[in-house]
Parts: sequence; structure tokens; C-alpha cells
Amino acid sequence: RQDMILKEDDTVYIVCDTQHTRKALALFGHEEYEARRIVILGGGNIGAYIAKTMEAEDQTTRVKLIEVDRERAEQVARSLDATTVINGSGLDRDILMESGIDQVETILAVTNDDKVNILASLLAKRLGCKRSIALVNNYSYIPMLGNLGVDIIVNPRETTVSSILQHVRRGKIRTVHSIHDGAAEIIEAEAVATSPLVGKPISDLKLPKGVLIGAIICNGNQFVIPEDDTVIHEGDRVIILSSSDAVKKVEKFFSVSLEFF
Repeated sequence: RQDMILKEDDTVYIVCDTQHTRKALALFGHEEYEARRIVILGGGNIGAYIAKTMEAEDQTTRVKLIEVDRERAEQVARSLDATTVINGSGLDRDILMESGIDQVETILAVTNDDKVNILASLLAKRLGCKRSIALVNNYSYIPMLGNLGVDIIVNPRETTVSSILQHVRRGKIRTVHSIHDGAAEIIEAEAVATSPLVGKPISDLKLPKGVLIGAIICNGNQFVIPEDDTVIHEGDRVIILSSSDAVKKVEKFFSVSLEFF
């Protein structure tokens, strides 16, 4: 809606071409930067996987990992090549300083303890770390964390739900991301020949209440922000924001069947 006014602390979901991501974030006051020095707190499955992935995909980033359990720290150290593993607590100021936290762009707190992740993130920020990302399982903690100073909260519940939904949704649904504790979903789906969305201008589509088409990817990789006269074609990938109560209707738009003949 063109008359909608954004207010401070509103949560906004943006659809944009990746080349414009920095500009889009800057409009909302986020001058984001790419981290080159990272500390991972927690050497469990998640922390070890992140470190291993970063070693494989980005040799320019310096990664250090802090693990409180000595045996686990030694095990993780043996599985990694370029990551420095430190045995100690992420709540220990001296350990964080040993990791060079005052020179680090990002700390990823991914232990299995929400409180440790939150407190370590806040301590790291106080010691000079520029950005904190905390894994938080307890959803009741999340609303207060932004005000405390935690920059990004990762909630496994939403991530896991999104992964499951991707496989159970009907039709040619490519990806699904559940947002705001399941209140809405961001869906990427392929338009099929039988879909009522195909062949009509956006202005003529009778979309259910709570459904918004945010972008269209056509001809394989052409990114289009739809306007009133934009037409969806068979094979186009459509990015849709849908409230949870309208998802079933969205599924039908992309269902491979004869129900629309």
C-alpha cells in the first residue's frame, strides 16, 4: 500500500536484486559489510559445520572457534584445517580477548544454551566486536534482544519449519521460508501452464487477501519487480508473501493438475 507509513522498530521484508542489497539495507539505516574476521562460539554440530563450510568456500576469511569442552575442542580442531580452535568459555573476557574479539567483525554464538549465546553476544559487542549473531531456541526471548544489542537472531524453529514446508507443500514449490513465528510465509514457486496466474497482467489477477507478489524471475535469471502490466508466463519463478491462512490458496496456483481447466 502506497499510503502505509513505516515506524521505528517495524520489521520489514524486502525483495530486491542481490546487486542492490547494500543500497536497500542502507535505506533502513543498516550499513552492512562483509565480515573477514569471525569468531564462532560453540563447537557443536552447528559451529563445526559453519567453520568447515567457510574453510571450503572462502579462504580469505579468518575464523576462530571457541569451545568450552576440551575433548570436543580437540576433536573439532582435528577436523578443521585453517580454523583456530580455542578451548574456553565464551563468557570469559580473557578468552574473548585471546580470540581478538575487539578486531572481529562478527561473532556467531551457536552453543546449545540460549543464555550463553545471548550474554556472549552482548559481551563481545561491549569488547569491540562490530556485529553479533545469536542462535536462540526460546522464542519468548527474541522480542527483547534487538533492544539489548544483539544484531541478528537465528531461530531454529523457523528455519526447521521452513525446510520441512519446502518438502510438504503441494505443486511446484521451490523454496519456503516461514516468518514471524509462522504468521506468514515467503514462497518461491514455478508457474505452471494450468495456473490462473499465467498469461494475465498483475492488475487483472484476483489474488486472495493476504497474498502479495514481490518479484518474478523469468528467462532463467532475469529479476523483475512486477508492475500492474507485468505478465507471468509458464516457467517463471514467482516470489510470493502470503499470510498463513492464505497459503493453501497459493498452493493451488502452482499445483500440477487439471483443476484449472
